[in-house]
Amino acid sequence: MQTRYRSFFWPAVLILVGVFALLINARVIPAERLERLLDLWPLILIVIGLEIVVRRAFHGAAAELAAVLIVLVAIGGAAAYVALGPATMAGGQTLDTSGKVGSLNHAAAHIEVGAANITVQGSTDLGDDLFRAHFNYSGGKPEVKLDTSTGELVISQGNTSGFFFPSRRFVLNLQLNSTIPWTIAIDGGASTDTLNLTSVHVTSIELNAGASREDITLGVPSGTVPITVNGGAATVNVHRPKGVAVSATVSGGAANLTFDGRQSHAIGTVTAKTSDYDSASDRYQIQVSGGASNVTVDATAPSD
Repeated sequence: MQTRYRSFFWPAVLILVGVFALLINARVIPAERLERLLDLWPLILIVIGLEIVVRRAFHGAAAELAAVLIVLVAIGGAAAYVALGPATMAGGQTLDTSGKVGSLNHAAAHIEVGAANITVQGSTDLGDDLFRAHFNYSGGKPEVKLDTSTGELVISQGNTSGFFFPSRRFVLNLQLNSTIPWTIAIDGGASTDTLNLTSVHVTSIELNAGASREDITLGVPSGTVPITVNGGAATVNVHRPKGVAVSATVSGGAANLTFDGRQSHAIGTVTAKTSDYDSASDRYQIQVSGGASNVTVDATAPSD
């Protein structure tokens, strides 16, 4: 009777990634460490090859035990490498770039990267610059494109360091001219995003990531401003000025919401809003969805 080959490797990988996602969500380790798993792609080939060898050399329970031991050793080494090693590669290259406001009366920033550490902040000291960006990166050179007719700014980094080797480091500090309204969108992997937008007229914010940590500090809204966060395991902190109306909806798997000091927990969806939200013309509408989400909404942002 022919025995069907069953590898324990892929189930173990899913468990490992899930464990690290929970640790990131609980703030035990920083989100950017998850990108270190990408360094270990050769381990996949090694483990699968060793499993095939032992299953051909041994049979029955001995083969199963040897395969399990190989997978456990590999997973243990990978866990130690991710948890204990440095979070990012030292050194790297830097890049500074900017663009002019020109005749624009509104703008949109769209950032498309993998694992990254991103800081976005408003500034009234940019003169006639629409934005200023400073990068620290390894791998492919960041691409910065500004459509001067629409005000759309697109920042991205492709995997140009080889077919199997993704970029290891991407740190962006982006300053936005506060004299015009902005739409902000970030698509990333395991990312840590800090948005200090107290001086920026924001029309919408959309953040899409895997395991991410988002810290958003807002100013006074104009109209209804949607803030959308989609991710696998997300930790989201939103700070608004005191007296600003806001609603929050957290959905997906395990949802935890702390809204102005009041805590709510559910498997599914939790919601909260200020008492004046329905009647307010200027307000924030927050929606967070993901597998496991920890969301805090408070009124600690500085007022103008």
